[in-house]
Amino acid sequence: MNIKTIEIRNYLLKSNLRERFIDYFEEHFIFSQQERGLGVLGQFSVIGNPDHFVWLRGFSDMQTRRNSLQEFYDGPVWGKYGPLANDMMLEWHNVHLVCPLTDIADLTCGLSADIVAADLAAGTMSPYLGIIAIDFFQALPGKRDELINKFRTQVVPAYESEAIQLRGYFVAEMGENTFSRLPVIQNEDEFVVITAYENEEVCWEKRKKVALHINEATEALLCITPDALLLSPTLRSPLRYLHK
Repeated sequence: MNIKTIEIRNYLLKSNLRERFIDYFEEHFIFSQQERGLGVLGQFSVIGNPDHFVWLRGFSDMQTRRNSLQEFYDGPVWGKYGPLANDMMLEWHNVHLVCPLTDIADLTCGLSADIVAADLAAGTMSPYLGIIAIDFFQALPGKRDELINKFRTQVVPAYESEAIQLRGYFVAEMGENTFSRLPVIQNEDEFVVITAYENEEVCWEKRKKVALHINEATEALLCITPDALLLSPTLRSPLRYLHK
């Protein structure tokens, strides 16, 4: 699947329901969406926020997004299982719509829902899933391209020196949201970075080491302090740390 558009979906769930929601989601909504051309790229618990669930969904383009979402949400699977999923959620509108500036193959390093399912069934999937970080940068008006250039030339080398797995960076998809039933955040000054780490301890250690490089490169170009999600992948998440 040639993915050019991605949703980063952050749900607030009712208290103490996250594990139940994850099981329900993965049982009913991974392959049923895939059949409609919707690529589920990763599912995560949010570290430090026990009632939040994050997942990523990819599309080949905005037209395909509209058609596939309409088919899925008007289809029998969502009709049967959607009401209970909705009942477990308190908030589902925190969705960033982005497009990649890097090779999308780097995001999951070739893993897909099918491969993960096969490896789990065979008992060959590593249980060491690592940590995924999603950093949201907000550039000053008109400064986004300069921010991206600074990131490429000053921050990426710092990531490489610390052996941080850079899985991709993204900007807002500004095409019209033609599936208005699902609101999205589209901010033309947004810049999003996804990285992977071996475990939570290593994640904090390495992020602390590169923080100075990031601040020096980006601080003068930002309008607000960057926000970050630290995520623990589920066993069925294609997006995970790659053990080399």
